[in-house]
Amino acid sequence: MMCTMMARFLLFFVLLSVPLLGMVRAQSNDTEAPEISGVQILNATGTSVTINWETDEDADSAVNYGLSPDYGMVRVPVPDRTAHSVTLNNLEGGRTYYFRVISADENGNQGISADYKIQTDAAPTSGEREGDGEGLAGDPTAIPSSSPPPTTDEIVEQIKEITDPQEIKKIVNEVVKAVQGITEDLTIVGPPTVIPETTTATVKWVTDRPATSEVRFSPTRGFDGSNFQFSQSSTQGDTTDHEVRLIGLEPFTEYSFKVRSTDEYSITGESRTFTFLTKASLPNIRNLRVLKVEENAATLAWDTTVPSKALIEFQDLTTGAQNSVGRPTLATSHQMRLADLTLGTRYVAFVIAENSGGDRVRSQPIQFITVRDIAPPFISNVTNESTIFPGGESRIQTIVEWSTDEPASCTMTFQEGVAGGTDPTVLEKETKQYSTDHVEVIIDFAPATVYQFWLDCADEAENTIKSENFVLFTPIQEKNIIDLILENFQSTFGWVKNIGV
Repeated sequence: MMCTMMARFLLFFVLLSVPLLGMVRAQSNDTEAPEISGVQILNATGTSVTINWETDEDADSAVNYGLSPDYGMVRVPVPDRTAHSVTLNNLEGGRTYYFRVISADENGNQGISADYKIQTDAAPTSGEREGDGEGLAGDPTAIPSSSPPPTTDEIVEQIKEITDPQEIKKIVNEVVKAVQGITEDLTIVGPPTVIPETTTATVKWVTDRPATSEVRFSPTRGFDGSNFQFSQSSTQGDTTDHEVRLIGLEPFTEYSFKVRSTDEYSITGESRTFTFLTKASLPNIRNLRVLKVEENAATLAWDTTVPSKALIEFQDLTTGAQNSVGRPTLATSHQMRLADLTLGTRYVAFVIAENSGGDRVRSQPIQFITVRDIAPPFISNVTNESTIFPGGESRIQTIVEWSTDEPASCTMTFQEGVAGGTDPTVLEKETKQYSTDHVEVIIDFAPATVYQFWLDCADEAENTIKSENFVLFTPIQEKNIIDLILENFQSTFGWVKNIGV
């Protein structure tokens, strides 16, 4: 369609400009247009054809041509010959082309021939003139047609009379070929735009004519570059402004995609492959609380619905001084201690959670007043595990671990048995170390023995606490093959000794 409009414009321009040139050269009294004769079609192949003709005076050469009577044009613009020849190249094989020849002299007088048509699948022996049915004198290769081509309505009526499905299919294929031959490729105008959300994305693009809307996409991870895993389309019909909303996406995931549009003639245009990144899920801050307040510190704890980085911003409400403390690792359970505070001072704090995509949410404010620490640490998560190392003398290694809710220094005490029959043994440390995670390794336990132990902890304010008593069992040594054989002999032959006594 674009080609047809351009051809009409060029023809109009030529028809308009040539007479204007004649007006500029008004010195000449020549008003006679060149007389065209001897139109011949030569060297017709599947992709080109040469057209010759003559004029009775010097003139230029032009041929209007096309797949329909709305002609395109090839022109030799110099009016210096009476024998004319123009070759039309890049034609399509097996197609019918219409043409007419035009020549104008140097004064702009323009001669136009009758209309002709030609098949490109073989060299024709004649042209056909539309109209009067009379041949051109002296021209054995150009014979005017006796009647105009059928109208569109006549063709449609003929098609309606066909009942063979194969013939109908053949006509459809030929129509599609004809449309594709005269229609330009469908163009995606510019790159598409994407508005990503957490689990959705809106893709927009523009085409040069109405067409369908389709987006093909896949997660970039594992994508082979050609086989898209998903496709979603719009149901709004053909349009030049396209919009498709993709659903069911994964948060904080990169996707590869391309857009496709197909017009009413089944001509498809598609973009190159682009990528976009969905947003990460926003964290939700829950269960924000003050675990402990000390004379110069406070411990806050909270949870988030998605793994997040942690940041606390806090302010001294007496002086207005502001500070912050953060942790860059992603987690869903958070606990942070604010240090270097002033005793007897009111503070306000805000928790900020940042997801993997850099999106942040801020909590409601929480207030506390620093007081002298009189609360002891809280002991939790006490575990023990014993391992036996075989050898000539079996050795036992026992590991005891526990946690405190604030930095504390702890000692472990144990004794054999549960009735307290032996003196307790205290595992003293050389230096006090304040921590929330604690571990003791004992290598003095005997195999197959019951022990009880307890823990004593003190925080930096010297508040102390003693845990409950815990019981552990060390493993029994497994007998080797020699021990088993000796025991077997002793049980088998021991009765002989009794008989000899």
